[in-house]
Amino acid sequence: MSDQGQPDELQALAYSARVLREYLSDLVSRETLLSRLVAEHRAALESIENLPDGEGTVTCMMPLGGGVSVPASVSGSAKYLVAVGAGVFVRKGRGETVEFLNRRIRELEDALRDVSGQRRKIEEELARLEDRINSLYQGGPAGTA
Repeated sequence: MSDQGQPDELQALAYSARVLREYLSDLVSRETLLSRLVAEHRAALESIENLPDGEGTVTCMMPLGGGVSVPASVSGSAKYLVAVGAGVFVRKGRGETVEFLNRRIRELEDALRDVSGQRRKIEEELARLEDRINSLYQGGPAGTA
């Protein structure tokens, strides 16, 4: 390799590493969001399972925002309003709502596994690329990226 080729290769590899770091950052953000959504859906499922079925009430705290809550009584319900997207809600029975949440949790967990796998692959690729950059920078033997 000529002396001129090495700086060009270093520059190209550095650019590739920067792009991979940005993609990795995006994957980590998606992974965090999916983890939060899974936790939120599990909490909703647990809440529904703890509500009385039909008659009866449960005393709880209703958040108003800004760390402020108010005591409230929630009556048991045979029907729930389920957000299906774009601000649209559908009335579903307790069983249908539980099934919907369980299905949604599975979908989110599948997506989380996919994103985590992509993140691991990008981390490995980035490590190889950084090793190659360090090797070239230190004047080591030329290898493959």
